[in-house]
Amino acid sequence: MNDSNGQSTKRFWKSMITIVVVGIVLVAAVYFGKKYKETQKTAEITEFYNQFSDENYIGFAKKLEESIHAENPEMFDNSIDVASFFNFSKRELAQSYNKRKGIELLQSYLKVGSSISSQLVSTNDFKYTNFYKEDGIPHIVFRLYRPDFINFIDFTLGIKKDKIIIKDMYNFYSGILFSEMASDMYYKAINSQGIDIADIKIYQPIKNLLFSGNYEEAYTSLVSIPTAKRSSFHYQFLLIAASNYDDEKLIEVITEMKAFKPDDKRLHTYLNFQENIVHGDLDKLNAAIDDLKKYVGEDPIFDLYRGILFNLQSDYEKSEPFFDRLVTEIPNFYGGYYYKLYSLLLQDKTSEALTLIAKMKEHFSINEEELTLELQEEYKEFTNSEAYKNIFKDAE
Repeated sequence: MNDSNGQSTKRFWKSMITIVVVGIVLVAAVYFGKKYKETQKTAEITEFYNQFSDENYIGFAKKLEESIHAENPEMFDNSIDVASFFNFSKRELAQSYNKRKGIELLQSYLKVGSSISSQLVSTNDFKYTNFYKEDGIPHIVFRLYRPDFINFIDFTLGIKKDKIIIKDMYNFYSGILFSEMASDMYYKAINSQGIDIADIKIYQPIKNLLFSGNYEEAYTSLVSIPTAKRSSFHYQFLLIAASNYDDEKLIEVITEMKAFKPDDKRLHTYLNFQENIVHGDLDKLNAAIDDLKKYVGEDPIFDLYRGILFNLQSDYEKSEPFFDRLVTEIPNFYGGYYYKLYSLLLQDKTSEALTLIAKMKEHFSINEEELTLELQEEYKEFTNSEAYKNIFKDAE
């Protein structure tokens, strides 16, 4: 009897061990099968994009940059792959009248190059900054500077009929992936059957307020919009309004944006950069810039914000080296000269300020009336001086 029980126990444990071993083998097979498929997929993607070299992709980026500098944004606009921007396949787009009609309603939003050009004070404020590949897919990054904000845009590239195209874009300033936003707008347009989209119309007066520099009223209007009616652009507008209106409001908006998109590392890195300009700690700002550069690459313009940080603290002498380095590395960037000029005037360094204005005239088309208008209120004595007026007389 005992022998029978012993044999049964052995058979039981032998069966259990077999089941466990088979289970482990099956799990391992599934796991390594998935890994193999992922590796194969990555290899296929890499092989597809290796039709062009990294230099080709970078060359494409520089051509896009030049198209903006030459005020010819059509090349940029024509590089957009519409189907990708709306998460449609090419076949879906070709076979669906509704999809084509919906896209027609939103055509203005697809003119990315034209939109970029319309935002710039100077075309040179748009700059290619980085190229990288993620899972084999190439990306190019550009910086867009305006006096009221700085933005970085990450474009995902593709290949169509042996040409490099733009398949998608990510906006650091708002954390918007364009294909997701465009698809959402498309379905709203289709559902409204071509009628004006209500939650887009709400923002037109706010855009006008921002354009006119009425940031306080724009901010008040934005926070009054119910959550259900807020568009994809809401936080982008709110960040612009708050950053030009009130530092405390800006910190509130940054905190809210981080909570709204808790997993967006790129957005958080960009917002940390903005936040540390306000807090005024150079070490923390440098750390935030280093984190941001991992995504956007090297850009001398970061020195502008280091200098601004010291200007905000009325430590103008410490700001000068950053502005000096900036105008040396980007001689066609007006903002560097502009902030350096204010830094010199705030220290009553009028002789150096006059020398700088003469240098500005070599690089930019400025006249006495425009610059005097900008400086008049605070520096009337300086702009009325004979030495100041002579700079413009000598150029006539």
